[in-house]
Amino acid sequence: MNPSGTLRRHPAGRSRPAALAATGLIGMAVAGVGAPGAAAAQATGEPPATVDIRGEVLDAATRVGIPDVILRVLGTDVSAATDRDGAFVLRAVPVGRWEVEVTHLRYGSTRHGIAVDAGVGLWLEVRVAEEAIELEALVVEAETAVQRERRTTGASFWEVTREQIEAAAGTSRHMGDLISKTVPGIRVRQSNNLSRTDICMEFRAAASISIVNARPCNHPAIYMDGVPITDPQFFYGTMGLDDIERIQVIPPGEAGTRYGSGSLYGVMLIETRRPGFDERAGVDRLAPGRPAVTFDWELDPAGHPTGRTILGGLAGNAVGMAIGVTLARQCIDVVDRQIRSSCGLGGTVGAGAAAVLFPAFGAALGARLAGSTERSQGTLIPALVGAGLMLFPGYAFSLSTVGEGSGTVNGVGYFLLGVGVPLAVTLADRLYRRLR
Repeated sequence: MNPSGTLRRHPAGRSRPAALAATGLIGMAVAGVGAPGAAAAQATGEPPATVDIRGEVLDAATRVGIPDVILRVLGTDVSAATDRDGAFVLRAVPVGRWEVEVTHLRYGSTRHGIAVDAGVGLWLEVRVAEEAIELEALVVEAETAVQRERRTTGASFWEVTREQIEAAAGTSRHMGDLISKTVPGIRVRQSNNLSRTDICMEFRAAASISIVNARPCNHPAIYMDGVPITDPQFFYGTMGLDDIERIQVIPPGEAGTRYGSGSLYGVMLIETRRPGFDERAGVDRLAPGRPAVTFDWELDPAGHPTGRTILGGLAGNAVGMAIGVTLARQCIDVVDRQIRSSCGLGGTVGAGAAAVLFPAFGAALGARLAGSTERSQGTLIPALVGAGLMLFPGYAFSLSTVGEGSGTVNGVGYFLLGVGVPLAVTLADRLYRRLR
């Protein structure tokens, strides 16, 4: 509550407009005579007189009553709360000088001094203004997925991430080398350094808890994508690092409580990557730079705008068809139900090419522009191939029965030319795309 808020004090018997005109003088005058009255009551041994104080708490700017304001007369047990109109009643306030504390969550807190006279009812008008409430600083602590898993499970483990695997790809001969460099407490032994077989990888503490002292190696239990590995000494050398997404290693003391007696010497959880596919780049890892066979829409959460792509293909096909057919008719025309050319061989071939290329490019470009998203767009060549697969049979069906007048065959041809082309380029745009 703004400390500059004011308190106006009026005798209860006067009308409020008249009282508001003399607030300062009345407050001072009653405050001056209130204390002797209290002292006289105490001198005679009589209980001190009390007074009911009424009033209201108003917003200083709007003069509107404020509900839920708490008022306390400090040094006494007297308190009250304002109603929805801002009015309050402090009952049985002893005669004397007191401080009234006014508190509200929105307006803060402040104190006002008053003087209470015996036999004089009071009306208090408190005006308050809003103030900014300073809160304590909010501290946000971020944690990784590994830290969250450690906190929720209460288990201790180490994780080898994909970034660590890629960094060690040129310096590690096999998975055993990778883990020994990234996970503390692991030792790797190999009987033949020239081969990648017969590798022993174990926790250093595993030898002290070995039940059978004659065991050549205390391998941790290995699960690859949830499937147990029964021959770990050969698995370490043959498992390619490019196929691993992450490795989680759980020491013997923690593994037993989660995986039972089979995990006496620890547990290793291996998560593999999708075969041959790099999810971040959308390309085949086995052939760097070559696009994947079809686009993975998990890489583009926006999804394919199929309806918009069909409309773009329809518009582009219509414009290209109009241009191509107009150019083709400069040499090729139907006369007496027969297809005739008025140009030479070169002109006839060019006219036929125009009738195919213009609608193909128009439909492919229209579908690509309409089907583009913020993260991906269609490739042009597959769309051109799809358009050509519709245009050639379309022209063939629509022109093959010119002299015979077969409406059904002609209708199939017109359908392929008008509808089949946009559908083909839309399908190609959905299947064959590149990330931006």
